[in-house]
Amino acid sequence: MHISLDMELIFPIRDEPSAQLMSLKAECLLSAGLISKSEERAVLGKAAKALTASNCTTSRQVP
Repeated sequence: MHISLDMELIFPIRDEPSAQLMSLKAECLLSAGLISKSEERAVLGKAAKALTASNCTTSRQVP
């Protein structure tokens, strides 16, 4: 059974460092089977927006 997550609480993205950290956290939780691929994509998308807003480029790609 999959429990609905409070994405804002679990993946707080407020700035460039937190966006990078939450991207890594999402990848790790997906690998551990704790979040779904769609949840990971949602986090990576939000992180990409935060990084774009800060004019930061990243090697991580949103699928």
